[in-house]
Amino acid sequence: MSDSNTLNDIIKKFQEIESMLLESDGEISEKIEEELIENENNLSSKLDGYQKFSLYLNGQAEYLKSVEEQYSKRRKTIENSIKRLRERMLNAMLVTGNDKIKTAEHNYTVSESEKWIVNTDDINDKIKSDLIEEGLGENIFKTNLSEIKNKYKNAKAPDWINIEKNKFLRVK
Repeated sequence: MSDSNTLNDIIKKFQEIESMLLESDGEISEKIEEELIENENNLSSKLDGYQKFSLYLNGQAEYLKSVEEQYSKRRKTIENSIKRLRERMLNAMLVTGNDKIKTAEHNYTVSESEKWIVNTDDINDKIKSDLIEEGLGENIFKTNLSEIKNKYKNAKAPDWINIEKNKFLRVK
């Protein structure tokens, strides 16, 4: 076996060695031992190669994240500049008393919009219930997962909790 074998090839070779071992009634011959050592070395080498590539990809992801953050900051700066320019244009029209200005390139009009804000602190339970019943509100329930974990960590979890266990690789 050489380093050019895939991880699947190495696994397949382990299965072949297992078959050879079963055929020899569990007796580990010199040939089986040599192939086992060689395949274990190939596996170790392959895992090291995968880890190196994984570290490389992690570096790429971190680099892209930093570039993404730089572009995000730049975009926000540009968006804020646009907002300030529009505010200055609006202010100039308000100060001069112009509701409309027509130029060769654009038409400018001072308009008004509404922003509605519901003061949920001022709504009592009866009004909340009525709003939910009329489809104008939602009754949202959110669990605190970290507190649930703490409470049931060393106890039997109730039926309404599903605990999924996953295997992962730890590399030191």
